[in-house]
Amino acid sequence: MAKAGHAYPQVEPGVAAVMDPRVVTVSPALPVTRALARMRAAGARLAVLGPGRAVRARELAQAATWGLSQRRAGEVAWRGLPTVLVRATEVQVRRLVQGGAPLVLVQRKGRIIGAVDGERQGPMLAESSVLPRIERVADRHAEARLWLLRAAGKIGEGLGSPAYAVGGFVRDLLLGVAPPDVDLVVEGDGVGFARRLAEEIGGTLLVHGSFGTASIEGGCAPAGAGLDDVALGRVDVASARREHYPAAGALPEVEPAGLAEDLRRRDFSVNALAVALAPDRFGRLVDPLGGERDVRARRLRALRPLAFVEDPTRIFRAARYSARLGLRPDAATLAGIRLAVTAGPYPALSGHRLWHELELAAGEARAGKAFELIVRWNAVNIWNITTLVHLKALASAERLAGWSAAAGVAVDPAEVFLLALTVTSPASALARTLDRLALTGEPRARLEAGAMAAPLARRLGGARLRPSEVDEALTAVPEPAALAAWLRGGPAVRRRIQWYLAHGRAVRPRLSGEDLLALGVPRGPRVGEALAMLRRRRLDGGLGSLAEEQDLVKEWLTSGKGA
Repeated sequence: MAKAGHAYPQVEPGVAAVMDPRVVTVSPALPVTRALARMRAAGARLAVLGPGRAVRARELAQAATWGLSQRRAGEVAWRGLPTVLVRATEVQVRRLVQGGAPLVLVQRKGRIIGAVDGERQGPMLAESSVLPRIERVADRHAEARLWLLRAAGKIGEGLGSPAYAVGGFVRDLLLGVAPPDVDLVVEGDGVGFARRLAEEIGGTLLVHGSFGTASIEGGCAPAGAGLDDVALGRVDVASARREHYPAAGALPEVEPAGLAEDLRRRDFSVNALAVALAPDRFGRLVDPLGGERDVRARRLRALRPLAFVEDPTRIFRAARYSARLGLRPDAATLAGIRLAVTAGPYPALSGHRLWHELELAAGEARAGKAFELIVRWNAVNIWNITTLVHLKALASAERLAGWSAAAGVAVDPAEVFLLALTVTSPASALARTLDRLALTGEPRARLEAGAMAAPLARRLGGARLRPSEVDEALTAVPEPAALAAWLRGGPAVRRRIQWYLAHGRAVRPRLSGEDLLALGVPRGPRVGEALAMLRRRRLDGGLGSLAEEQDLVKEWLTSGKGA
């Protein structure tokens, strides 16, 4: 019986209290299926493949399901895992797990005797708070964002569904970047929560019931908050969930789960961050996977070796984050990208999703850098681009997109960058790319016109070309052909195309068709011929006033050309 007032020594539990001893050592060169068979025969849950390298049995099974059965087990294994001695304490191991270690290997006398699975350790609220970061920006948009987060926390408390700000919103706060939108996760009915939040802030509610998600656009704080003139931006709400990918590249099947599983299902550690919004914990950081540490180090770390195989679009996301935020993929993440690039062709991954990723990359402020990484990682293979891509073409595409924005010339950046990626592709290779992107009809025809680039650039590169001749060459082709010719051409070609896009194609005669009829031009095709004649003369600088055009038409008629 315990004695009142007596001090008892506290026993620190060792790593053995949380260690799973069911491990087996296999060669990293062993095919996935053979390594899995070895594990099952030994009754092991984890295979050790060398120093700091291991893989779970279920991960090998998943790799086999996704078509990687003959790949080396070492390619799908975790690497850089920490190893502790068997005398280590549980607290030491938990600190490693909270720092982002998915597995901690346990060693005795130079041999791995077990492992601690990070997924079996519950998330902890970090001691830090992001509240000062939210409050740091002293403007009404920041005030409105803070009001929204507090309102969301109170609504979640009232519904019995804890709410959290998550993902890119938290990442950008830690990076010191103003988040454009707010991402919320609710442990419970996310759609019901979104409906209640929409009642509070107004705006348009869009529900995606099959995924348990919703979005609110155009909302604002109520008049009583003193912020009714400040737009809240887009608010995305999702139920906390786990995901299962039935095939590599397929859309996931989802089911409700807790916050910990929702964070673990994500792509990168910097996106596996959450901030508690409940009034009694408001602003506390939830970081079970070491995301804050990676944000500070500007490190992009995938959460699983197979993250890019289960969803190859994450490769393009990695390129965008690297370009926009200056995050550097670590060695394990780059290995995962290499595995996914060579594991294609991903029939379950739709062309629509791939085209969307291309559009997102093209919309980045540093789009050229994003595409450069995509090319360096050979991820263009996923778009069925197999022709050698010259990095200079990507730099040119970024310049062209920048010029068009500055000049007020509307071009589609996605078209510009796809043209840059395929500008040297033969027609058959381009067709395979457009097939993979599921482009049909007018969008496909526009990009197919890029095949005209080489002869068009040669024609526009002539030493002596009148403006009307430049106009004639470019009016006869779709705009993407002109953009592709710009990418292939020299300075003179580029100047002429820019002149045409910004000025030349907008030139019109002062006289209208009705004016020409009044001057005696016969009704019918002669009117079009006269307008074309006037436009050519105006392009070449031969006309100024309305009277000069009238005189030219009269001369044209009396010469017999307009008869």
